[in-house]
Amino acid sequence: MPGLEANQPVHLIVRQRAVATRVIRCVRQEIYLDALRDNEMELTPLPNSRVPVRWILDDVLYQQVGLVLDVLDPIPILVMKLEGVAEVLEHRGALRVKVQVPVEYGMLRPGSDMLVTTTLDLSSLGLKFPSAMRVWQGLELRMTLRVETDTFSVVGRVVRVASQPRDFRGRKSWETAVQFIRISSQDRQQIERYVKRQHQRMKLGM
Repeated sequence: MPGLEANQPVHLIVRQRAVATRVIRCVRQEIYLDALRDNEMELTPLPNSRVPVRWILDDVLYQQVGLVLDVLDPIPILVMKLEGVAEVLEHRGALRVKVQVPVEYGMLRPGSDMLVTTTLDLSSLGLKFPSAMRVWQGLELRMTLRVETDTFSVVGRVVRVASQPRDFRGRKSWETAVQFIRISSQDRQQIERYVKRQHQRMKLGM
């Protein structure tokens, strides 16, 4: 199950609609999913129905069919068994380069401390960075990127966290992947141009 673990954001395809939820926990091929939003609660699938489950990992969109085993009240929690294997629906196609760009990150709440590090890689859709604390999938972070002479303020959602810390630049950190969920189209385009320039330099050995 590529990318599916606790707190993983996923979408269920119900009545030709994509509805957002998240994984609470995984036990082999069984997954426990959080309740749908209040305005989508009526779309909760019934036991014995089969529902496509979709998620994104490293800019690749995956889908796998899930059989609804149970709907646990009162929340409700969906219990599903994934069938077959995950298929790739789409490669999002964003160019990604390994580059160290200064980044500050912190919680969304006002006044929260901002930590400073540098990226491990960067694309116009997101980035990876070593986090000094172990965060969780689905967490939203405010981030400030300094790319050459430009500064970009974005909000990113954590989509993957390494299970074990590693030694990054002399201290233990968790490799963390973030997908941009709030970024202006102009800023995204500027980051994309920067990534393309860096990629070209790397190809030329500059």
